[in-house]
Amino acid sequence: MLRPMNAFMVTMMALSGIWFAVGFEIELWKYLLTAIVAVSYIGIAMVHNDIIDIEIDKINAPHRAIASGKISMKNAKIYTVILFIIGTSAGIFLQVEAIIIMVLTLVLSLIYNAYLKKTGFIGNISVGITATSAFLYGDAVGRGYINFWPIENWNPSVYLFLISALLNISREVSKGIMDVSGDELHNVKTIAVRFGKKKAAYVVIIIISIAFSIATIPIINGTFGFIYIIALVIFLILILQVLVPMIKNPCYDTANLFKKRIILIMLFALIIIIIDVAFQKII
Repeated sequence: MLRPMNAFMVTMMALSGIWFAVGFEIELWKYLLTAIVAVSYIGIAMVHNDIIDIEIDKINAPHRAIASGKISMKNAKIYTVILFIIGTSAGIFLQVEAIIIMVLTLVLSLIYNAYLKKTGFIGNISVGITATSAFLYGDAVGRGYINFWPIENWNPSVYLFLISALLNISREVSKGIMDVSGDELHNVKTIAVRFGKKKAAYVVIIIISIAFSIATIPIINGTFGFIYIIALVIFLILILQVLVPMIKNPCYDTANLFKKRIILIMLFALIIIIIDVAFQKII
């Protein structure tokens, strides 16, 4: 239920956010607590999503633990309480700014699961924000809100939040292409349901194009270095390999491939960016 890859990505984002802000000029135990909060809170959101979506999952994802009956509804709810206690207990030792971000993210996640998911694109946007706010959360653990405003203060965490949020929104739109049957039955108004799979695929192109445009700004202002440029080129090539087939034939298989690969591609890009920032710090 925790979606290991998602939990791992969120944890990486949070820890990267701290490192981009202060490097190792912070107690290591704060890195540990930050990771505990990230895993616990993303876990709450994922389990709550499975609880809310049990009927839809019986059609779209019958393999999931609650939908398949492997875990009872009662035990799933107990699990969320345990995760909340663990995550909150760890979070109270961090900066107040970080606590605010993680609480707002959790609340938005729960609102999405209960209400916003059926709105379609608005729900996609909320997922994009909640899935990548860990960059801002980690940065706030390190330096509060200093790097968030004015724009001249933006550091890698802020840029990566914006870029990753857009990429996650595109991923959510592609999931709508996969889940048309179940979404139509339960009145989930995704772009694919309202306007068709082909137009949904075009929306994915637009979102990725915006993300790529934003990704060029840190090159211009010198936030990232030469290694980042190489990563950006590789990222574009890898994205096109899964995006083009989905544009040509927007169906379950091509959308599923895009959905799975983009997470791995984002992880690869994040690792390269960490190397880039480390290289700049050294020189």
